Order: sequence, then C-alpha cells, then structure tokens
Amino acid sequence: MFMTQCQLVDPTVEFEQSHDTFLEEFRRRSELIVPWIIGEPYKTFAEYVGMLHSAARGIGMPEGFVPHSTHWLIDDSGEIVAISNVRHTLTESLRRYGGHIGYGVRPSARRRGYGSEVLKQTLNEAKRLGIDRVRLTCDKENSASSKTILRNGGKLDEEEYMAEHGRVIQRYWIALSL
Repeated sequence: MFMTQCQLVDPTVEFEQSHDTFLEEFRRRSELIVPWIIGEPYKTFAEYVGMLHSAARGIGMPEGFVPHSTHWLIDDSGEIVAISNVRHTLTESLRRYGGHIGYGVRPSARRRGYGSEVLKQTLNEAKRLGIDRVRLTCDKENSASSKTILRNGGKLDEEEYMAEHGRVIQRYWIALSL
C-alpha cells in the first residue's frame, strides 16, 4: 500500500485516540519512542496538547530546553501516520545529537513514503520559522532515516561514535532557501 494524501497539522484534542494508538504501536514493539515528545507524560490529553502549544511559543520550558513545535501528519482517513518535532534553535548538545528536527512514523504505516513526506512538510515549517540550515541526526545503522534525509536534500556532514548512546551518529545539513 502506498501513501495517501496527507496533511501536516498542529496538535488538537480531536486526535487523542489516534495519538494513543500511535504511541501504543511503539510500546508494543518495544521501540524507542521517536520523536521524544510523544512519550511525555500527561494527566489529560488536553493538558498535553496545551503543553505542546506552549512549547512552540517557548512558554514553560524546562532548563536547557529550546522552543519546539510538534506537528502531526494526518492521512486521508484522519489517522496520525507520522509526528515531527522542530527545535527552533540548537544548543551544542542538539547540534551533536538530535538536530533541529526529529520525526517518527507509526510502525504500521512504514515503507509507504510517510517518513519522506513528514520531513518534507516539516522542512517547510522550519523555513517558516526562519531557519535557513537544518541539522538532522540519525543512527548510522538506520538506513531508512538516512535515505529519507538524503531524499530531502541532506548532505552528510560528519559521523561520530557517541559512547553515551552506544552507536555511531550521522549528522546532516539541509540548506533551505528563504
């Protein structure tokens, strides 16, 4: 099955059930939750959505965090198929690991082009935020992510073994014309 029409949207409470099943698919497979923001704890989903909107405005940020915007890629059936998170600026730590954009595709929706689509649409959001060069990182062993970054104009900058993560991390840049 190939990718259907999809749209990048800001988080809203109407997608609570889809968000819950998205997260549950990662947990059932014991996979690292990507991007990290979808695994953040909350009391109510409305509180979670409110926290995401505040984070995009830089309100209530924990020490060491930067403003970040979360977006959901919705397919034509109204399901969240991918989630992205854009960090508006980089700390030295994010420059080394994490970059400007993190994204994840629902496990049941993989290999259909949603990774490339969510990155493409999120790059447009980064451009809208005034970011002219986007840093992306991925595990060297994650060939699907590497291919997705390359398909979206990524240029490999460097690789580094990061002992704290126990693996080689690749770092890419994507130039955005403003």
